[in-house]
Amino acid sequence: TNSLIDWEFEPQKNDTYAINQSLNIISLPERFIGRRAELRRYKTDLLNGNIQKLLITGPGGQGKTALAGKLALDLQLHGKHVFAWSARPEYSWQGFRSYLAQALVGDYVKIYDRKYTSFANELEHAEFLIDLLMQQFNGEVVFLFDNLESIQDPRRSHKVTDPLAKAWIGAACAFPKLTLLVT
Repeated sequence: TNSLIDWEFEPQKNDTYAINQSLNIISLPERFIGRRAELRRYKTDLLNGNIQKLLITGPGGQGKTALAGKLALDLQLHGKHVFAWSARPEYSWQGFRSYLAQALVGDYVKIYDRKYTSFANELEHAEFLIDLLMQQFNGEVVFLFDNLESIQDPRRSHKVTDPLAKAWIGAACAFPKLTLLVT
């Protein structure tokens, strides 16, 4: 008979290295630990269309980005096109807008290029670009906006203070089929 414990076992060095995953500019942990019930519930609701907008709040270091990132990666595996931006000083909205425009292909590029210089404000620009992305990807678009606490009013209101962030969040909310994850 075989024993349950191999007393002669010797641990072996694992030569594989875990690699952090990323979504555009957002680095995610190599492993998602904990919060499995939340992950399953939100993933099911997002995939079934029961929810389209999800705001994850809490103090720093609680895993908001990891949870939102894991959800976004899982949605990507189900055919969604994920676009991510982080509210950090080194990541501009202009860079994010360029990243979105570069995702356009074919006639959508031509349509965007014809209209590019005629927007009255950032909200109009965001709505137009999101609309093109939604058409191109048949409504299978996910936006992940991370680290918004860094651009919130620290006092009671906690409102987003960055006008470009407000415009993009407002534009994304105007599209009922667009999935929006915000931390």
